[in-house]
Parts: sequence; structure tokens; C-alpha cells
Amino acid sequence: MDIIEIDAASNNGVDEIRDLRDKVRFPPAVGRYKVYIIDEVHMLSIGAFNALLKTLEEPPSHVVFILATTEPHKLPATILSRCQRFDFKRISHKVLVARMKTICDQMNVTTDEESLHTIARWAEGGMRDALSLLDQCMSFCGNHITNNDVLNIIGTADQDFLFQMADDILTGNLQRLLYSIGRLSDEGRDFSAFLKDLLNHMRNLLIVKSCDNPEFLLDVAESTLERLKLQAKNAGEGRLIRTIEHLSSLESEMRYSTQPRVLFELAAIKLCRPEQEASLEALQDRVETLERKLKGGGAVISRQPVSQELSDNKNKEKEEQKPDAAEQRDPFRQAGSGFIEVERKPAKTEPVQKQEKTAGKTVEGASKADADEKGLNPAKAWPQVMDEIGMERPSIQASLLDAKPRMDKNGVFTLVFPPYAGFNVILIEQGDNSTFIENVIKKVTGQQVRLKCILDDQKEEEQAVDDDYVVERAIEVFGDDKVEVVDEE
Repeated sequence: MDIIEIDAASNNGVDEIRDLRDKVRFPPAVGRYKVYIIDEVHMLSIGAFNALLKTLEEPPSHVVFILATTEPHKLPATILSRCQRFDFKRISHKVLVARMKTICDQMNVTTDEESLHTIARWAEGGMRDALSLLDQCMSFCGNHITNNDVLNIIGTADQDFLFQMADDILTGNLQRLLYSIGRLSDEGRDFSAFLKDLLNHMRNLLIVKSCDNPEFLLDVAESTLERLKLQAKNAGEGRLIRTIEHLSSLESEMRYSTQPRVLFELAAIKLCRPEQEASLEALQDRVETLERKLKGGGAVISRQPVSQELSDNKNKEKEEQKPDAAEQRDPFRQAGSGFIEVERKPAKTEPVQKQEKTAGKTVEGASKADADEKGLNPAKAWPQVMDEIGMERPSIQASLLDAKPRMDKNGVFTLVFPPYAGFNVILIEQGDNSTFIENVIKKVTGQQVRLKCILDDQKEEEQAVDDDYVVERAIEVFGDDKVEVVDEE
């Protein structure tokens, strides 16, 4: 009689507040105070708030107002300034489980430990939600509640299934992931409910991966926390971020879709195959996965060490492009017409340098030739450079596997990438990666070079410049009247 509850959602007009203002003058019938509880008070109209304001400023001594709301920011400042504010926080996981155990003991209901933890996890800190779900389980199961019963009522899967599905996402096991989605569908599980659980699980993994003391941020059982820590060790931060972003978008899409299974399977394919996406997040995921495999030895890139493989490929290319003995002795061959015939072949700076040295002239590439004699040519020392790079930045080493090195004039060290490796060129030129490679080359060879990255389809343009240089040098040595330029067919 002395406690009156008013639902502001349905009684939000000025007339209802005026009626309340007239009744507060009457004293309580039994107790010392008359209590008015206005639920969802933020739903009141502006006129109703103004009508209530005078009563709040000067209430009768026997009246207590309790304004309950989940959105206090919607209340006018004039109302907030005349009230004491009490914020009710989330109840911890342990307290929820302990309270439900007490209630079950009093009602002679037997439960297993895991079932109460599942209810507490889904209550999300709300005691009312936890007790409401426990009451549903009692009505459904009687005096004995198991975890499977709770999962059937909620429509989700157990913790073991969650951890297995998370493992499949993190390792890219698409086949088993699709089988798991099919199993959820066959068992009649609610995809939206399970997706909520999976999204929360991925969030927990990201917290464990990013924080030294995740127990202060995660409200989970101790056994679950240990399993999360173990699983997070093999998880990449980029993959976790992509997963949370995709699952968050999927959660909103499922609300309006009649085919939730198809959307779930499509999201699984995207998560397991980042190479099919052109986004920066997918690129980060691929690089991170490759780094982790290189560090842990999880992927075998070649049957022999990287340095040996690069050295073998370089020697093979040298044998294929090796000129005959006559060309090695004299790159400027005597033509039958009495002119010096210069063929437009890929420029070979070594023979030119030898010819210039024979002519007793000081040329621009002399320092490079000296380096060749000492075995310090960066192109020849490339396998050792790759080993040094791999020790500090494995991701950069992986991006350089398809590159072919060569030393050009003016101290330019060129890396030629295949036409499909444009992504690798962008990665090398990003940030301080170029400077890092130049410093490693200087550390190994003692030479300061300027790094240049080109794609294979740019070689013809680069080669034309080298051909012109050979022609100019030939004219300078033998004279304009003795040199004729002939295009090789």
C-alpha cells in the first residue's frame, strides 16, 4: 500500500504526473515512508518532467522517490541535479554461480558445475537474467539439471565445441569448420545464439593475447581462463581482429536473413582464406601467419636453406646467360664491313669494366669491379644478406624469396621481382624496410648501396638504358666513324 510502482513507459504524460503530485500529500498507511518507484523514467515527456520537478524540489517529508532507468543520460540536467545517483554494476561470474548453487540446494535441485557456469555466462552479470534462466531449466528438467539441458534451452553449443571451432578458424582448417557449421544446423542450434558465444570467445582470446593480466578483464571460470591462455599462444592478433570484425558484421546480417547457414559458411571461407581479400587487414593476417610459421618452423618453404637455394638459382641463371669465349674476350666484335658492330644484348657491366681497365681509363664502375675481385659484390653476397635479414625480420625475408639481385652502376642495388609480386615491392618500400635492407647489405659487404625494386616487366625499359650506355662507351673508345649500332633479331 505504501510502495507504488509506476511504469513511465506507458504513463509518461503530464496528467499521470499531476495525479501523482496530488497523491503524495497523503501520509503512509503503515510505515514511516511512502515510496514511489518510477521505472524507465527516461521515457517521460518534457512536460511530465517539468510537472515532476516542483515535487522533487520540495517533497513531503514522508515521501521517497526512486527513479529507475537504464539510460540516465536521457534525463534532463534539472532532474539529475536534484537526485542522488546509484549505479548498479554487473555481478561477477563467481557470485552468480554461488547464488544459484544456494538456491538449488534449498530447492533440492541437483546440477553439475558446468551447467551453472553456462547460465552465468549467458546472464552477462545480471542476477535477474540468471535466476530467470535457472527457473526455465527447472521447469524443463525437474530436479536434475545437466549442461546439455541448459545448452538445448539456450540454443548454443558447449565450451569444447567453441574451443574446437576457434582452433579451426585460427589454423585455417576450412573443411572441419564447414563440418562444424553443418553439425550445428543438423542439431537444430540457434545460429544467432551460437554466434554470440563465438564472438565473445574470440574477444576473450584477443584480451588474453594483448594483456599480461587478463584475469582482471575477463569474468570467466579459472579452468576456462587457462584454456584461453593456451589457445591464445598459437593465435595471431591479425586473425583475431579480422574474425571479430567479420563475426560482428555477420551478427547483424543474420537478423534479416532467411539463410543464416549460408552466411555463416561464407564468413568461414573468408576467415580461412585471407589471400582472397584485398583489404589491409587480410594482408596483415597473411604476413603475420607467415612470420609465425617462419619463426616456429611450421612451414617448409624449400627443401634446402634459403641462402643455398638462392645461390643455386643465381648460378643456374649465370650458366644460361653465360656468353661464349670470344664475347668474353672482346664485347666489341669486328664486323666484316670494317665497322665495330655492337649488338643490343642485355648489358654486361663486367666485360665493359675489363675493357675500360685495359684501355687504362678510370670508369664509374671501378669500385664495383674491385668489390667483385674481393668477393664483396652485394649480388654475389645476397645469400648471406638474406640470412641476416631472416634473423631480424622474417617477414621481409619471405617477401624477398622471389627477387633476383643485381648490382648496377652508381652504387644502385636492384631487386627484380616477378610481375605478380607487386605486393612484395610495396611491402619492401613501406616504412623503413628499404633502409633496413641497405644497412644489412653494408654490414655484410661493407658497401653502401641504394636499393631499387622493379617488376620483371620493367626490365626492358631498364635494359634500354644499359644498351645506350654500352653504345656511348664504344663510341668513346673507338670513335664515331668505327661504330655501327645493329639491332639483334
